[in-house]
Amino acid sequence: MTQLTAAVIRLAAAEAGTLSAATGRFVHGFWFDQWARVDAARADALHAGQDLRPFTLSPLMGLRPRRGEIAVAPDTATWFRVTTLTSELSAALTATWLPQLPEQIILGDTPWRVTGYTLDAEAHPWAAREDFRVVAEQCLLAAHPGRRWRLRFATPTAFHGAAGHLPFPLPGALVGSWLRQWQAFGHVRLPETLPEAVHAGLVVSAYRLQTVPVRDRQRITIGCVGELTLSATKLAKPTRAALDLLTRYATFAGSGHRTTQGHGLTRLLA
Repeated sequence: MTQLTAAVIRLAAAEAGTLSAATGRFVHGFWFDQWARVDAARADALHAGQDLRPFTLSPLMGLRPRRGEIAVAPDTATWFRVTTLTSELSAALTATWLPQLPEQIILGDTPWRVTGYTLDAEAHPWAAREDFRVVAEQCLLAAHPGRRWRLRFATPTAFHGAAGHLPFPLPGALVGSWLRQWQAFGHVRLPETLPEAVHAGLVVSAYRLQTVPVRDRQRITIGCVGELTLSATKLAKPTRAALDLLTRYATFAGSGHRTTQGHGLTRLLA
């Protein structure tokens, strides 16, 4: 079994406060603080200097920034999401990290009550648990792989391109980011040439995107949010099957860079 998990943690503000709009770093800090509290050895292992991390983190969702800040009133509701990309980390998340969440946490100098969490997609659309060994078999052995994939990018999404920072999800950049995570943590290997293979036969057939600046202290990162549709024009059946798998994987792995600090929250819509 290759279990991937997406947990949604619900919060309510215990008192009024003001947050920087870049709330992903607050969630990132709490993620490690909670591991240090419940499993210090795992916290150290997750801190290790690896290029790819077996988790993603969202920012605080549903809050409206204004001029780089978020004003929070008492009882303001929000939520954040954590995903785990290996069976081992998923098991630790569900057995240790989630059950031992404190009743109150501090994010951005503001106290928040933890009002609950869920792994159930019926309880929250961004929660999920899937056995990706089964998913891989379904996708890679399908008689009729997909030809069209519609994606939603819920938090700013950007990529490292040859010319620098790229705030648009070009097909090759998207597939490359998913493939790097899959090759690191997936249980079967996909062809390393997949990003090159899609250049000739995978196109953006529709999109409704807008660029969004994320201000974090003195740094501003530009990403895009919205929806985008990829369509296969001249792709062989095995390549389309791999894309079926990777677009489903993107719901857990995210897209682009800085997915452990709130960027690239992705969902396959159809």
